[in-house]
Amino acid sequence: MPSDPRRGPEERPLVTLKEWAAEVGYSHAYAVHVMPRYYPDFPRPERYRTGMSEKGGGGGSALYDPAALEPFRPRRPDPAELSAADLEREVTLVGFAKLIGVDGRSLTQIKDDRPDTLPDTVDGRRWYPRARYRAADLLLMWNARPGPGRGSDKRRAELPWWAADRE
Repeated sequence: MPSDPRRGPEERPLVTLKEWAAEVGYSHAYAVHVMPRYYPDFPRPERYRTGMSEKGGGGGSALYDPAALEPFRPRRPDPAELSAADLEREVTLVGFAKLIGVDGRSLTQIKDDRPDTLPDTVDGRRWYPRARYRAADLLLMWNARPGPGRGSDKRRAELPWWAADRE
């Protein structure tokens, strides 16, 4: 029985940079061309996989240990969680911030800088002073934040109320 080229010496699964990049949210080009050159401690491949045909058929792919790639995983904020009772509440932005344990300025900054990411209020309007929102909608918006960095909005997940804006 031929051995699986994706298994290393201790039978741990190995991954290509293309697979790892897709899993963690990097582009394939960034993971293959930039990270190995600009991060001096970026891990070396565990082994090289040949191409698809018997004679090689292409350059193949380098296989990496996922544990060695873990320090290079992008850092994103941990998702917030609310109890079922809190999900049903109608709250202001500052009230929601208190529910999840962050400074209220975090949410008012989103309101000022990216108002399109806020859901509609409970009465179906956009933001106004002391507006009330469904906590579940704000939680969805909060947990969809892409994290810091230039171009981070390109990594933001699609929010349900954006589809209604396009129609």
